[in-house]
Amino acid sequence: MIQNRKLKLTLLTLLPGILFWLAWPPRDLFFLGFIAFVPLLLLEKETHNTRRSGWIMYAALLFWNIILSWWVYYAEAPNSVTHSLLITFVMMAANAAVMYLPWWGYRKARKILGDGKALLVFVMLWLVFEHLHLNWQITWPWFTLGNIFAKHNEVVQWYEITGTLGGSLWVLWANVLIFKTVTSESKKWTTWLKPALVIIVPMLISIPFYFSAFERFFMYESDEYETILVQPNIDPNLKWEDGQKVSNLKKMLAMAEKEITPNTEYVVMPETAVVEYVDEDQMDNFESVRLLKAFAKKHPQIHIITGISTYNWYDKGEKMQPTARETNGQYYESYNTAMEVSPSGETDLYHKMKLVPGAEKMPYPEVLSFLKFLQLDLGGISGSLGRDPYPKNFDAGDKPDVAPLICYESVFPGHVADFTRRGAEILLVITNDGWWQDTDGYKQHMYYACLRAIENRREVLRSANTGISCRIDELGQIQERTEWWEPTVLKVKAKKQTRLTFYSRYGDYIGRFASFIGIFFLIGMLVKSITLPKKGIVEHNKHSLRKWK
Repeated sequence: MIQNRKLKLTLLTLLPGILFWLAWPPRDLFFLGFIAFVPLLLLEKETHNTRRSGWIMYAALLFWNIILSWWVYYAEAPNSVTHSLLITFVMMAANAAVMYLPWWGYRKARKILGDGKALLVFVMLWLVFEHLHLNWQITWPWFTLGNIFAKHNEVVQWYEITGTLGGSLWVLWANVLIFKTVTSESKKWTTWLKPALVIIVPMLISIPFYFSAFERFFMYESDEYETILVQPNIDPNLKWEDGQKVSNLKKMLAMAEKEITPNTEYVVMPETAVVEYVDEDQMDNFESVRLLKAFAKKHPQIHIITGISTYNWYDKGEKMQPTARETNGQYYESYNTAMEVSPSGETDLYHKMKLVPGAEKMPYPEVLSFLKFLQLDLGGISGSLGRDPYPKNFDAGDKPDVAPLICYESVFPGHVADFTRRGAEILLVITNDGWWQDTDGYKQHMYYACLRAIENRREVLRSANTGISCRIDELGQIQERTEWWEPTVLKVKAKKQTRLTFYSRYGDYIGRFASFIGIFFLIGMLVKSITLPKKGIVEHNKHSLRKWK
């Protein structure tokens, strides 16, 4: 009996992670996400009020983190295996701890409100957790539940209304209803009708959204803008070496030159394609910038957009940010930057806003500065970087305004919508996904961009150092793409769009609403825990259990 119970608990602990791994891109079993939370809910029911129940739940969440994001290990593995293992474990352990908070709230809600209302509390708190992960400094929205549909996005074309958090709500609600059905004493087949409808109906609703978007964007001719996406395939751990800084840029420009036609209007190169560390106040003093301007002058119809590492100095007495760096008594700010070079040789800069925790920034440096030893070194990108205060599009005159999204930024639905609200007509993603080796990481990153296309009904053009570079249409379908780890150039014809979707206008309103309701739930639970006598709590729970059954 004891052995059977241990086996049952082990299976319930491991099964959620396995189901979510199978549901997540690049695999095709997204429908398993509708039942992946059921083992966790059963685990909570099985271990409720036991001494080690919290640790068992945490172990389940930690395994989920490990099986889905183990590939983060490769970020620094070539430099230090031990350091990379330590960082990876700390990141996963910390994220599992944050993921545990909705379950802790659910456990408390069961005691105070009963099982039925507690499930509603859990749904709200999980949405609050995802919304928090999109907006605070320790951001890791990779596990947003709505991401599981990124590869098979034909079933979530209504993301143009709800955004990705709408998919998270769908997954959560389906799991809750299936759990209630599984634990119900009723054996009638009709008890499965409600969860079946919750799963099927949103898929059916997606169909008219698909055809409506198809009609709007494909049935009518619009201008096309020839764009060259450069994929140089340069080893990210070697490209910062002194001898390669300018030669790599020359290689990329030569690759683009071969494909340029009189109709070419954009040349796009990946994140940190220019590795020469450039002073923004003296840009013409740097050979890389001079090469880019000369190339633009040679091809006067072309706008060049590329990633570059830049810095600028603080004036004496100027207020400094916590990310300021010091050398020889002078302070400066370092940036991961997107740069546009116009045909006239003028430059425009955007500094990446959504920085990778542990690599490009130390979250809450005033409090967590003692954890600096855990920072990743992504082949030269390390330490806390500066950022722009708001999104900025590149204005190309009579050509479409483009959003210069840098790598990690394309994972944030609301952030991308901010660019669209500010006038972005095409979404560009410049990235370097070579850190993760040939694992799920770079594939998931590409598929998440498909959801940004649907949410904003904008084409997405992606230039990646090692792949995958691609064009994604407004339906979220990948139309042209490269392979991973090959030097190549992808020539595409992009269409601009100007209409704002509901989601583009209002952003993550589901997350904001869930946060508002979640606060009220927590206040209500606190009041009820204070006012309800201990004996009353016991009787209340007995009544709730009878009602549940």
